[in-house]
Amino acid sequence: MDNTTYLAACLVAALLVIGVLSWLLARYRRRSDLRRTQAQELLQALQRYSEWVCAQRLAAVFQGEGAEAAAALDRACTIRQAWFPELSGDMAELLAVHNRLINFLGTQQALWLRDPEHWLESEHDKRFMALWRQHRSALQALLGKLEQAASVRIQPLAAARRSESTYA
Repeated sequence: MDNTTYLAACLVAALLVIGVLSWLLARYRRRSDLRRTQAQELLQALQRYSEWVCAQRLAAVFQGEGAEAAAALDRACTIRQAWFPELSGDMAELLAVHNRLINFLGTQQALWLRDPEHWLESEHDKRFMALWRQHRSALQALLGKLEQAASVRIQPLAAARRSESTYA
């Protein structure tokens, strides 16, 4: 093999390596951009759900899990499963708090209908606030891990609406 053929073969090999590396970097970049987009969608779904939870404290009558809350949680679970499997433990904790909250609100509604006096004495607001704090804690843990997993900066959900809320 003469020198020119050898140099041409090295040049072709180098171009192939550069092409493969470029393709891999572009693929990684696209996947990273998609994960950021999905993280934003997950954040929006969690925000819609959190607003529903917040509204339950001031609701005169609990009417079960609303369609909007169910849709927001379903969307959040779908995105988490497809794009962020590493968040499964934190999402499970948020869903566990959701189940406790739904159970509590249903029980309080039944008590209110059956015995309003006993309902007033049941410290329902104090117990709701304890569940609210559990919800916020689970949500903050989930958002912290989402921030790391998707390499995005997430603004706290409560900060944007604190002036509109009765929560401290």
